[in-house]
Amino acid sequence: MNYKETVDEFLSYLLKQRGFSKHTVTAYNRDLMQLAEFYGFGEQAAVYALMQKERIRGFIYSLSMDGKKNRTIARKRATFLSFAKWALKEGHISSNPMKSIVAPKLSQSIPTVVSKQETQALTTHVPTDEKGVRNRAIVELFYGTGMRLSELQGLSREDINYMQKTIRVFGKGGKERIIPVTDSALELLEKYDQFPKKVLAREALFLNSKGERISKRQIQRIVNQELSHVTESPKKSPHVLRHSYATHLLENGADIRVVKELLGHASLTSTQIYTHVTKEHLLAAYKQAHPRSGDNV
Repeated sequence: MNYKETVDEFLSYLLKQRGFSKHTVTAYNRDLMQLAEFYGFGEQAAVYALMQKERIRGFIYSLSMDGKKNRTIARKRATFLSFAKWALKEGHISSNPMKSIVAPKLSQSIPTVVSKQETQALTTHVPTDEKGVRNRAIVELFYGTGMRLSELQGLSREDINYMQKTIRVFGKGGKERIIPVTDSALELLEKYDQFPKKVLAREALFLNSKGERISKRQIQRIVNQELSHVTESPKKSPHVLRHSYATHLLENGADIRVVKELLGHASLTSTQIYTHVTKEHLLAAYKQAHPRSGDNV
């Protein structure tokens, strides 16, 4: 097979066997095709002609020279690494060209969170209409479970267990996990379920005005609108509520390994970023309160 055919087979493997999203698979395809375009190779090129250490290193170096961010370069390197491992396993290449190509160092940005006081302010006004109840339930689920946008958008009515106070979500790669749900979220969901509504997508938990499953874009707008009432932070997204969920759990003494499982992280490294947030909060509280911290002298 030529390079293009091999890439297509790899992408099909990611989509059908690994359960990667179409968005991620599209990004992988773009990265791999950019390598061929950079060296002027056509689709008939042999796989081994492009999967060489010198060619990949040269391409990555060109990205750096073009001013691409380290995060972008690291993502593309991860694409080549994944493809090379698969191609080696399938016998398309005889050695892994990525062994000595290291990823650029990434500076960890501290996640944006809303304070506990701001999340409590969300409950001051109790909505009574169907749209208001739905929107508040969406925000409460994000903050009360820490689920991702795609996970909430894909929720079905049968995923809610009112007796056990849990919810079933399907994370990256279709991996299932069970998360505890707050009483306030369950109350809002029960209230939302009582409204007579047009239902086209019967299995969907949250619907738009047409009775169809609500879109990710609409959920993002709802969260932005709801958070605008309680915070002046420029970031008002579902992920901010996920960050807040994890941060507040750790601040209240939750074990980081438990938080990892609740968030659906594959590695503890992904969860450890929230320990930096809690340390910053502790330091800020110390500087404000301790008479010898320096700020209060």
